[in-house]
Amino acid sequence: MATVRLVRAADRRRVAWRNGAGFTEQIAACPDTAAGAPLWRISLADLGESPTAFSAFDGVDRVFTVVGDHGVTLEWDTHCATVPPWCPHSFAGGQAPRCIPAGATSALNVMVAAGAADAAVTTVDLDIGPIVTGPAEVTALFVHTGTAIAEVHRAEPGDCLVVRQGEVPLRGNARGLLVRIRLHS
Repeated sequence: MATVRLVRAADRRRVAWRNGAGFTEQIAACPDTAAGAPLWRISLADLGESPTAFSAFDGVDRVFTVVGDHGVTLEWDTHCATVPPWCPHSFAGGQAPRCIPAGATSALNVMVAAGAADAAVTTVDLDIGPIVTGPAEVTALFVHTGTAIAEVHRAEPGDCLVVRQGEVPLRGNARGLLVRIRLHS
């Protein structure tokens, strides 16, 4: 049976980054790895407007999506990537890039244990029809504009609907980010 959870913006738990250089607000996580690290985690990071270094997460795959008004440049030792708002960018978590925001902004981070799960993040407009979560998936909808409804839960801008392992139609007129996490057997 599916479980639907509404995480309001005001209800997210604020935690320090692993390296202490910033803060993130945890939306949802599944702490199922032997090492005690989450099998998957979805969070919203405050990137501010000053350059900072990200934390390294060995054995973790990341999908990073700017959800604020300003894009960022991510710099690694060997390359860099310009990441505009609402354009998901994947990278290995063991790589800890330097983040240079073009102005004050924030980002949705999806992290999964490499080999145990995979994640995809896409922009979505719900007026194209319902979105259904499969039985071996976790689906989350981060609402940017409009509203989204799953069962009796109504998500407003800044809120997130999290559907775990089941089929629940998402409907409404929301625009935002759809996160799909597929757990490997």
